[in-house]
Amino acid sequence: MAGVWVTVCLPGEAADDVEGALTRALAPFYIDTDENPAERGMWDARRVYGGSDGRGFAVAPGYWGDPRLIHDDPVYNGSPLPSVPGVCAGGPRALLDFSQPVLASERAVAASWDLWHSLSALHPPAIPLAVFVDRWWNDPDAFPGDRWGDEMLAAYRGQPLIKAYLDHPFSLGMGYLGFVGSIGPEEHPVIGYVGTRAEYIREFTASEPPSTDVLTEDGWWLEDGINAIHASCDPDSCPHDSPKPPVWQGSEAYLANLPGDTIVIRLRCHA
Repeated sequence: MAGVWVTVCLPGEAADDVEGALTRALAPFYIDTDENPAERGMWDARRVYGGSDGRGFAVAPGYWGDPRLIHDDPVYNGSPLPSVPGVCAGGPRALLDFSQPVLASERAVAASWDLWHSLSALHPPAIPLAVFVDRWWNDPDAFPGDRWGDEMLAAYRGQPLIKAYLDHPFSLGMGYLGFVGSIGPEEHPVIGYVGTRAEYIREFTASEPPSTDVLTEDGWWLEDGINAIHASCDPDSCPHDSPKPPVWQGSEAYLANLPGDTIVIRLRCHA
C-alpha cells in the first residue's frame, strides 16, 4: 500500500455541495467495498491536501481571500492546516494561476523563510543540531543510555524556537530528525542559511510542478497519464476509449485548459 496524489475535477454546479460531489466522484474507485471491481480500487483513505505545503495550486491575483477556494483538511487531531499565502488545495479553475509552473512551490518556500525569521525575532536563539549530536556522540554523560538518539533529538527539538518552527506546517517537513541506517539527523535548511531570501527561494523551490493522477469530470481516473480506468466499467472489459490529455508530463497542463468553472481539488490518498 502506498500514497497517491490525485486531482479531482468536478463540474461547476458542484459548488453548492463540493464534499458531496467529491464523495460521489471517488466512490467507484474505493478499495474496501464489494461493490467495485478489485482492479478499479484506487484508494481507501483520502484527505484534501496541498495548500499548506505548496503542492496545491497558486491562487490568481485578486482571489487570495475568495471563499470559493478550497483548503487542506485538518490533521488527525483536528488542528487546522492553514494554506500558504497565495496557495490553496483547490477551487474553480479560473481562480487558480497556472501562468508560472512552480509558483505554488515558490510561495511555500518563501513562507518557510518568513516563518523562521518571524519566529527568530520572538524566541531566544537556538543551539544548533550539530552541537547536540556532538554531545550525544562524544560525551557519555550528556545523554546516558540514549542509544538511538531519541533523548538528544527531543532536547534539540524542545528549544522554543525549534519547536515553534518544526511544529508549523510552513516548515514543510524539510528538517529530518531521526536515524535511518547511516543517515543522521538533518537541520532544516533555513536554519543557518547564509544567502538571501531570494537565493533561498531559488534554491529550494521545486524544479517542476507536481504531476498527479487526475479524476476527470466524466469519470476517468488517469494514472499519471499512463493508465486510464473508467468509473462505470470493469477495467478488464471497458469498451470506451480513454481520454488523452493534450500534454502529459504533467497534469497541470491538462488542468490549466479546463473550463473556468471546473472545480479542481488536490487529494493525498492512501492506496
